[in-house]
Amino acid sequence: MTGLETSSMVHVRRGALLHDIGKIGIPDYILHKPEPLSGKEWEIMKMHPVYAYEMLSPISFLNQAINIPYCHHEKWDGSGYPRGLKGEQIPLDARLFSIVDIWDALSSDRPYRAAWPKDKILAHIQSLSGSHFDPGLTKLFMKMDL
Repeated sequence: MTGLETSSMVHVRRGALLHDIGKIGIPDYILHKPEPLSGKEWEIMKMHPVYAYEMLSPISFLNQAINIPYCHHEKWDGSGYPRGLKGEQIPLDARLFSIVDIWDALSSDRPYRAAWPKDKILAHIQSLSGSHFDPGLTKLFMKMDL
């Protein structure tokens, strides 16, 4: 696995900050719905990475940051969205961020559920290694002192 260069960290930071900017194009009734989304609503929600790409790609200084907003919902096994990328087809920064994004989502209260305890989150992330997440990156994440 090739690592990220220190000089690219500014782009990772920008991508992380902008990761859900595409949700600007998602109706509020979907974004704030307290119960599970319907199939049609879920299809609309899955468009937010495409909207992010469409918004950010014309901005040249953000081109190196676009991987995270565009690819953070791709999955290691190819079952993610929007393009169904698999394994190392998924840019490294997006693979890393996908783990952090799940950590953040599960450790935060949401309208539809309370935050999970740390041990439950770590077990969940571990359970998704090799399907949702890059196994090597999952192993590194699990070694962090969170």
